[in-house]
Amino acid sequence: MLGWELPPRFAGGVGVVCEALTRALARRALDVTYWMPHDGAAEIAPGAAATAAGPVADGPQPREAGERAGAVRLLEVPSALASYASGRPGDPHVDVPGERRPRAARPLYGPDLLEEIERFAARCVELVRARGADFDVIHAHDWTTFRAGLALKRATGRPLLAHVHITEFDKSGGAYADPRVFAVEQEGMRGADRVVAVSRRVAERCIESYGADPRRVRVVYNAVDRDARAADPLPLGEPVVLFLGRVTLQKGPQYFVEAARKVLDLEPRVTFVLAGNGDLLPRMIERAAELGLGARMLFPGFVDRERAAALYESADVFVMPSVSEPFGIVPLEAMDRGVPTIVSRQSGVGELLRHALKVDFWDVDDLAGKIVAALRYPSLASELRERGRQEVGRITWDGVARRFEALYEEMADA
Repeated sequence: MLGWELPPRFAGGVGVVCEALTRALARRALDVTYWMPHDGAAEIAPGAAATAAGPVADGPQPREAGERAGAVRLLEVPSALASYASGRPGDPHVDVPGERRPRAARPLYGPDLLEEIERFAARCVELVRARGADFDVIHAHDWTTFRAGLALKRATGRPLLAHVHITEFDKSGGAYADPRVFAVEQEGMRGADRVVAVSRRVAERCIESYGADPRRVRVVYNAVDRDARAADPLPLGEPVVLFLGRVTLQKGPQYFVEAARKVLDLEPRVTFVLAGNGDLLPRMIERAAELGLGARMLFPGFVDRERAAALYESADVFVMPSVSEPFGIVPLEAMDRGVPTIVSRQSGVGELLRHALKVDFWDVDDLAGKIVAALRYPSLASELRERGRQEVGRITWDGVARRFEALYEEMADA
């Protein structure tokens, strides 16, 4: 498995997905070696997800008594880049979107990311030539590893699965794609034996915009790890409506702010929380002031997972008004905590959920109306809360791992 990040070195949701998936595969007795770039500048923290070229800490248990568990090993491919901020003394500070700034850190990638992915691909092939191809299937996550996956396929003859979590179009809200990144994405999708998309909307994009062979494209939705940690609600007053995510064009925070004004005209006691960092945050703060939202709109900035759990406990409604969302795990986390949830119809997770309210991201009136309905009608809120929690309980990483195991067998037997 080829990835650009894995906790504790990660910049976003793909790293979290990769960790959850590898653990679930190991519970099904599959052996996974996760290759990622690293320059050796920092050791992985004790108790972290994986140790260099070693097994995952607190490894998975066998599925049944007497049945062995698979192993997950992390192999750090020598590279000039740091896959996450390295923490070298004296290096300049950088901001990583969605993550707290490290005390001392280097840029997330090298000066030219395209050069780095080529270097990563070459080093992967060198390692295979030195170690042998001790694997059956290659699984590459997103465009940064597609070149490495294709190079390994050519060098070993093993089949390649290209896992598309997000396309370049999604990052701009569907408006455009960087032609250099588009070319790498297209090469990977067309050269892979199977293309896995995290939603139907992503699958359609792969076929229509990138020319992926529809016979090779599969949809496998993400899941969520159930969070049993206790969390106390924050003293925010009540009721509370929550947005939690990157404050960028893709996530639609501007529609959340506009809807807040309309809700407050009807329900003046509501507190809105827009949690997260991103390039639109200054403009959202300005717009909230222009709309006279004052103390009714809070901007806590980046929140870690513990703080996020406390926000979920505090929330009466969760909103994800994304403009273009390949999947979106955060609504699953909110529903798991029993929060009535509203998602945009332009999200992949919206394809999966039955017990969440849905809106078009641009329809601020509809969004405001559904927020008010979830606040005013206890029977509706109770239905969303209870049915939503039950629904999320059935969306498991073990189910996702079964799908991938079947795909791996299908590819290996072809």
